Formats: sequence, structure tokens, C-alpha cells
Amino acid sequence: MKAAWILAGLLASSAASAATPKEFVSQWPVAAAGEGAFAVVLDDAIYRQALRGDLTDIAAFNASGEALPFGPMPASCVPPPSVWREATTFWLPARSTSTDGGLQVHASRTAGGDLSFDASVTNAVRTDPRNLLVDVRAKDHVIEALSFTFADNAPDLSADVQVEASDDLENWRTVVGRATIAQLRQSGQVLTRRLVEFKGEATAATYLRISRVDGELMPQVSVQLLLRPPGLRNAPPALVDLSVKAAGRDGTAYTYSLPGRFPVERVDVDLASGNTIGSFTISARNPGDRDWRYVGTLTAYALRGAGVELDNEPLMIGERRDREWRIESNVELAAAPTLRFTYRPEAWLLLTHGTAPFTVAAGSPRARRDDYPLDALVGQVRAKYGQGWQPELTTLGAKQTAGGDAALKAYNPEEKRTWLLWGVLILGALAIVAMVLKLMKSPPSP
Repeated sequence: MKAAWILAGLLASSAASAATPKEFVSQWPVAAAGEGAFAVVLDDAIYRQALRGDLTDIAAFNASGEALPFGPMPASCVPPPSVWREATTFWLPARSTSTDGGLQVHASRTAGGDLSFDASVTNAVRTDPRNLLVDVRAKDHVIEALSFTFADNAPDLSADVQVEASDDLENWRTVVGRATIAQLRQSGQVLTRRLVEFKGEATAATYLRISRVDGELMPQVSVQLLLRPPGLRNAPPALVDLSVKAAGRDGTAYTYSLPGRFPVERVDVDLASGNTIGSFTISARNPGDRDWRYVGTLTAYALRGAGVELDNEPLMIGERRDREWRIESNVELAAAPTLRFTYRPEAWLLLTHGTAPFTVAAGSPRARRDDYPLDALVGQVRAKYGQGWQPELTTLGAKQTAGGDAALKAYNPEEKRTWLLWGVLILGALAIVAMVLKLMKSPPSP
């Protein structure tokens, strides 16, 4: 018995062998030739290849097969999140179309920095407030999106708006050519669309001008700005959409399988047919889990008619890596909806040494990336180069085969160790049972 427990202790304390690139299915070359610190953005193929929910089967190596310090960007290098802030707005008349006169807008700032306007119109065609001017008041910040809040007693509305930006109130550039905002009431539900995102590159501007594309009156709304803090050397990667078709159905419920460990931030239900509305309960889990975990509810609609197209906004869910998803509708649908996921690729920190080429590898049932003290390493670098130091952004090349399918079938010492431990425990238990039975059969001592 003593020998059995010693064996169990040795098995439990033994360490796994160091990982090598061949233990991973695929690899990607890193576009960095020298030693240094780099920010590497994970791409779609890496998320699809990763097997573990914690992404510990993603690692980096040099040309000699030596593991490199690599992992999620330390907190000290992660930019502060963008924040929503109430905007300061002013109502302005439309620009005059008269040839004899025009609109003259006079702007001034008080000692406290507040902006004020007065306008005079000569022979103008329209003098009622049709443009909404936003004084951004966020020096060096980048504007990523707008959100409108409608008045409680506002009538039903569906309108296309455009957004222009300026730094001097004279020269304007279009940043959003057309976006739909709406507030509709139907069947006891309020359907709203209030978010206007700046697609592509976000915008830095002193002023924004919002107007309806059809030239009609802007509704009475308040405006919120999504602002990104200044001073970021590397802008956050753009959001990516991923559409997934239903994999199964159970009554009014549909199931979906996400093809990778994506850091999902938004979920949307794309209905198969127009002029449809439904309320959906969304839940998620990982493979092997028995129970579904509630994520949220979403009212999805696709309204078409009279030249108007109106769709709902997605459900914001923070960040989740669940692989299996389920939606349940409150109505019977003629066809299965498509589930659309939105995620932002993550930037990881890579510290290179040794000879190039350097590679990032992913997909292994047994190999795990070491837990490197990246925060401490960044602190040492900043002590030398200053607190404003940021890693250099680099890119990944095309996907290559590392260990291939053989890596998925490789010997797994962790699983064998688990079975050996169970075997030792079972043998120990059987030995104890045998000993008890022997004592029960022996005659008692006189």
C-alpha cells in the first residue's frame, strides 16, 4: 500500500513536457524579423483553430522551436474603454436656398468655454430648425458612434439622417452618408433604432451636424456620443460580423454552433422574411455542458414597405466565448433565422528573441502555453523607455500546417496520468476491502 501511494504522488507531481510547434495543428508566420515587443491581432482562422475555451492552446515560437513569451495584452497596455457621454446640442435653421440672401450663423464661446449661437436669415426659404449641431467638447477624443434618445411623447418616426463633421463650422465632410433612426409602436411594443455607428475609421471633430436626408424636420431628440480616449498609438481592431445558420430545431427553439472561440460582444437575429417581428430568448453553453445559460432577450424585426427598410439593433452581451447558442421565439416562424455574431479581434503581446521567422501556433489537445509574467516584463521595458511606451503593431501571414491532424491524435500524458491515478485509487480501495474481509473471517483473539 505504501508503494501505491508513493506512485500516486509521483504521478500527480510530474510535469508535462515543453510544447513544440508540432504539437499544434496550424501555425502563422509573424511579420517581425528582430527582437522586440509586438502587438499581434488574432485573426478569424486562429479563433477557429483554438480548441480550449481559455485559449491556452495558442502559443508562439522562434525558428529554433523555442517557446516565446506570448499572451493576452497586459492590463497596463490595454487602452481605456470608450465611454458614452451626453452631448451639447443646438438647433439650427436649414441652409438657405435663396440667391438674394442666406443664413448667417454667429458662434461665440464664453469664458467658461461654452458655445453659443445666434442666426440671422435673409430671404431664406426655410427658417425652422432642421439641423442639429453637436458641440463635441472632447479635445483629441475620437467619436465612434452616436445614439439618439427620443422624447417620451414623440410621435412615430422612421427617418434617414446624415452626419457631417467640421473643425471650423465652415468646411464640412460627410462621415455617415445615410443611417436610419426610428421609434415605432406596434402591437403593444415599441420598436426603436437609435444607434448610428461611424463605419470604418472613427472620426475626430470639433463639431457634428446632423440632418435628415429628405430635408424634413429633425425629431426632438437628445444625443449621446461614444468617445474613445486620446493618445492611443494602436487603435482597437474593427468589429467583425459572423453569420451562422441554424443547426437544429425544437418547436420554436433553434440551436446554433459557433465555429470557433470568438470573443462575441453582440448577437443579432436575422429573420428569414420581411415584415416579421418576434421576441427571442437567447442562451448559450459550451460543448459538454448540460444546461443552457441565459444571455438576454431581443425583439427582432425586419420591416419593409413604401421604400422604407427598418431592422432592429443587436443585443450587447459584453464578451463571451461560448460555442453553442440557442434562441427561442414567442411566435412560430416560417423559416429558421440566421444568428449574427459580432466580435472584436484581440491584440496579444509577443516578446521575440532568438532567430526568425517567428510563428504563432494554435490547436492542440495536450499542449498549453506557459503563463508568462507579461505585466512585469512591460514594467521593465517602460522603466527604460518611458511610461508612454507601447508595443509595435505587427501582422500575421497566411495559415500553414504545423503538426496537422497528427497533433490531434498525439499521445496525451495528462489523460493517461488521470487514468493511472484512478487505477491506483481503485487498487487501493480493493486492497482495503480485501483486508477488511480477511479480518472479518479470522477468529477473534482469546
